[in-house]
Amino acid sequence: MKLFFYIMYPLFFFAMSCGIYVAFRDAEGLVDNNYYENSTRYFQAKALEEQLGITMSQPAGLKLGHNVIKINATSHGKPFETGLLSLFIGNLSTTGYDSTITMHQLSPGIYQATATIPFKGVWFAKVDLRQQQQLITTKKWFFNVK
Repeated sequence: MKLFFYIMYPLFFFAMSCGIYVAFRDAEGLVDNNYYENSTRYFQAKALEEQLGITMSQPAGLKLGHNVIKINATSHGKPFETGLLSLFIGNLSTTGYDSTITMHQLSPGIYQATATIPFKGVWFAKVDLRQQQQLITTKKWFFNVK
């Protein structure tokens, strides 16, 4: 029985050491370094969004090829006209096709941009609404492009 433990202890410590080494080497950075500052900005933006009563409609969907993306932005039920909307489109598996596009106002509260989706996969869309260079709100959506 002692021989079994003499063999198991070194194997156990070797396996633990390998696990710790791999975890340290492949750390994904899931912990934010500026957590307090980022969370403070997030809650300030959410409070301002709530105060202004801002809502944005979700885009209809994304498909392969050319996409026309329309967003309806309202403030307390009325069209939001004084903001600047920017659209970020990116693929979750690679950053090579990420793009940020300024949305153009078609009519009061309705904004439009065009984007090209070159291949299938999970795509991420984020709309930032800015007013006088200050970020008011951000909305995010995921789309499975087939």
